[in-house]
Amino acid sequence: MRYDEKPQMILFDVGGTLFGGGKFSALNGLSQLRLRAVNPDVTDDETLARLWDEYMAEIGSQWSESGIKLDMPLTSALKYITMNAGLHFDISLAEQEEIFDRYNSERTVNDGIPELLEAMKEQGIRMAVISNNAMSGEGLALAIKHWIPTAEPEFVLTSADLLFTKPDKSIFIAAANYAHLDPEDCWYCGDGRAPDVDGSFNSGMVPVFYDKKSPVSSEMRTDGGRGKYLAINHWNELTKIIKSTEC
Repeated sequence: MRYDEKPQMILFDVGGTLFGGGKFSALNGLSQLRLRAVNPDVTDDETLARLWDEYMAEIGSQWSESGIKLDMPLTSALKYITMNAGLHFDISLAEQEEIFDRYNSERTVNDGIPELLEAMKEQGIRMAVISNNAMSGEGLALAIKHWIPTAEPEFVLTSADLLFTKPDKSIFIAAANYAHLDPEDCWYCGDGRAPDVDGSFNSGMVPVFYDKKSPVSSEMRTDGGRGKYLAINHWNELTKIIKSTEC
């Protein structure tokens, strides 16, 4: 595991890593999605909210009883709710996901991310995304592009795509194989020690932990038996590091 050699690819988590987010409101997202339907007046926002609550309660109870730790695809929820409400769309399901996501909470791009992505392009470092996310990879890719127009991930892989969630190492290994790279040639950036640091480390990838509350700009850590990993408190630190690594 090397931090002094330029990675061939850097993969990112989304929530808390690329973006910060506000309070979630399913009603706001569903309301905007209804307005994008070809027949928005066939139902109302209160009906959509009720269908959402009923669906989540039913799915949540069944999954908790089964003990399964998988991600429910957002596409399933949206299809259930909009079909039961009688809504029809002339846009793709991935576009429906993006609209729902865009309006269900406020997003802010974390400081230094645009500059980091630009530096990666200059250095010839490929970009991809792995996220514990109910959205499909296609839907999340549209969301990332909306908020960061300059982002050009080769692929976006979510737990909803594979059902496995981080820190299961299989999702990281699948990403490396899809990129035709060895895991050790990839750095993985995230803000969660268990899902991001443990998951990437156990797969053979090189972890970068985004700890914005750290008083130290960058340091190597070995806490919790996680092995050695890099922690940074601002994305500008990673930009400096990749610009100084060997080719």
